[in-house]
Amino acid sequence: MKKAYTCLLIGCLFIWLDLSIMGINVLPDFVGYILIVIGVYFGEKHQRIQEFIQAKYLGIALSIYCLIYPLFQQFSGIEVWWPLVALTLTANLATIYLFYSLLKAEYLWHPQTRTRQFINNYLTLAITHFISTCLTFFIPVFAILAVALEVIQAIYLIYIFYTLREQQTETD
Repeated sequence: MKKAYTCLLIGCLFIWLDLSIMGINVLPDFVGYILIVIGVYFGEKHQRIQEFIQAKYLGIALSIYCLIYPLFQQFSGIEVWWPLVALTLTANLATIYLFYSLLKAEYLWHPQTRTRQFINNYLTLAITHFISTCLTFFIPVFAILAVALEVIQAIYLIYIFYTLREQQTETD
């Protein structure tokens, strides 16, 4: 299971860190989602849980979304194109559910109070971030809150997967 958590951890880093050199994204999001799918695959080898299957398919769908999203942006131009906004918000909800499924699978596999607390804290952060992102389209000042919550959510997810990986190291 250490391989699974390592893939999930590195996948989170690819998704949440945006590092560009000369306009080229060095850590593309679609690679992060593929790494998460690989991590889920390793997890499924140990325990077949429905939430792993959901996370795997969501990861595949989100990696495809990350590949085609730049094409949609080119066609939309500078103006706000509401179908693109709706697609982006749908992808945000899918990402929330992807990480929720991964945490719930861990909880079902190893029911611990700490993992349950991880789930509750993550959902609170993720839903608050999603609401602030939605409000950003109507009240632009909410973008500051949305960015701050996104950073906190990313750090928290990385912390969770790092902690779970280290727990696996101790039990191996």
